[in-house]
Amino acid sequence: MEAAAIHFRTVVVGGGSVGLLYAARLVRSGLSVSIVTRSPRQAEQLGESGLLFKQLDGQKVLVPVEASPAGDGLPEADLYVLTVKQNDLPGLLPALRDTPDHARVLALQNGMGHHELLTQVLPEERCFYGIHTEGARRIHECEVEHTGKGALRVGPWQERQEQDSIMSAFVRAANAAGIDTIYERSIEPFAWRKLLANSLINPLTAIFEIPNGALLENSHTNVLMRELFVEASAVAASCGQKIGESDWQEIGSICRNTSRNLSSMLQDVKLHRQTEVQAINGFLVQKGKEAGIPTPLHETLLRIVLLKTCLGTEKEGGDST
Repeated sequence: MEAAAIHFRTVVVGGGSVGLLYAARLVRSGLSVSIVTRSPRQAEQLGESGLLFKQLDGQKVLVPVEASPAGDGLPEADLYVLTVKQNDLPGLLPALRDTPDHARVLALQNGMGHHELLTQVLPEERCFYGIHTEGARRIHECEVEHTGKGALRVGPWQERQEQDSIMSAFVRAANAAGIDTIYERSIEPFAWRKLLANSLINPLTAIFEIPNGALLENSHTNVLMRELFVEASAVAASCGQKIGESDWQEIGSICRNTSRNLSSMLQDVKLHRQTEVQAINGFLVQKGKEAGIPTPLHETLLRIVLLKTCLGTEKEGGDST
């Protein structure tokens, strides 16, 4: 099924693994897509050489893409898909404020806080959010590997009366591209469940430097994950979220479906970059304090990841003698 009949322009903001994965798949479905990257070099290379996309079956295909650096601003579009990390979102706000009034923004950030940031500069009705469980790995600036099958849920943060026409068209286009996409009335409950999954998987894989699937292969990590889940569930319940045993089972399914995937937090730690741990475990710790719920395990993970990132940065910038 082709998406060519769906006439709207999409800009994917971010040239990391998630941005490249979605751009490649949407372009292949016939959608008009361009990528905005942090560095001019990546934009130039993508424009000249295209994007090499390694599919789940191992087949590699070259996808021609349009690309431009963030320093040039955001091209005019009907839909902006934000795949940058939570830490980079504040720097995008001035550019998003200047986007066309009819355009919609779809934010795919991990953790929490992006809803509050976006609604500082855009009307609520223009803001949408996505929760995805796809596995992806950026091989280099112009190559991405699809490492695990998942789903994409999109919708407003809180329930609205009617579906948005642009977002409905995007859902049709994404499904035509083979991306299992569902339009939800409210994304907030799904954002909480993704937060819980990220708060278990990401810091543990970053600390132990293992792929997602390895967490299920050891009894010690299994027990630790369960204890972390109990802590996080109590915090979620204090915020009005109903978390149950099925949510625990879903976290195991995510680990299995993305077993070869290196979490974004692990990739950031390896590259000595700032992680999203503050928006994930840090958010749970803060909400726990506000509600009087102890979160010692999540606070420990938060401190370890922050320390590990800090030590890696110091080592990278240290003496070479």
